[in-house]
Amino acid sequence: MLSRLWAAEAEIAAAAGEVGRCLRALDQAAVLLPDGPAQDPELPFVSLDAHHLTRWRGSALARLGDGEAISQLDGALSDIDPDYIRARGGLHIDLAQALMAADAQDAAVEHLQIASELANRTGSMRQRRRLNQLAA
Repeated sequence: MLSRLWAAEAEIAAAAGEVGRCLRALDQAAVLLPDGPAQDPELPFVSLDAHHLTRWRGSALARLGDGEAISQLDGALSDIDPDYIRARGGLHIDLAQALMAADAQDAAVEHLQIASELANRTGSMRQRRRLNQLAA
């Protein structure tokens, strides 16, 4: 749970543009990440493992325009379960955002198209809003 709270702190810091705070929180989340299963039997509704944290880190770094986000998100995308459609959509959105910041517009457009298809499949209004913001 503590690792997840630090990851949430990193996300908040990224949204506020606080790079140092975000990176420190991500480091702390990684330090506290348990070695065992992703779910604690006492907290079955909370799941966090190395893969989830990589996705979270990539998303936070993408919001900050950090080039490291691309490698984090690429790795997470190659490892994600294909049945996690909503999570895959979010990864494609984050990757598009990171690629746009890196001035790789053609690659970003490809990820935006995939993310749009996935958002339509899941009906995710949150992802549609993010896509609209990036398209603008």
